[in-house]
Amino acid sequence: MDRIVKIVFFAAIFLVLPLVSNELKCKIEHERIYCTYFIDRSDNESGKTVIFHWYSPSGNDDRERVLEVPPYYGSVYDYRYLPGREKGEWKVEVIQTDTNKSATATFVIDSQNEEFFEE
Repeated sequence: MDRIVKIVFFAAIFLVLPLVSNELKCKIEHERIYCTYFIDRSDNESGKTVIFHWYSPSGNDDRERVLEVPPYYGSVYDYRYLPGREKGEWKVEVIQTDTNKSATATFVIDSQNEEFFEE
């Protein structure tokens, strides 16, 4: 019984951590690269403005996107299509404009699949 309680306790901690700290997670899924920025909801009473900075390996495919986070929302995400992106290590940085808090994530694209763009 004690073992089950410990497992549930640690699972709850890992599920709650992204909701209480500013964190950025990226994943590649369904021909897209999703990056989600988690915000503490109690710190978002009047909404936030965040800027997503996408840095490609060579700098030729960089992008900056400004997004508004509605009051009391706990996350915001941006995505890019995977096909056509250059191989290598990408960096994504998100900055909150009101506090300058930021979070950074990196991921590697190791294949270049152009199939998505073929007719």
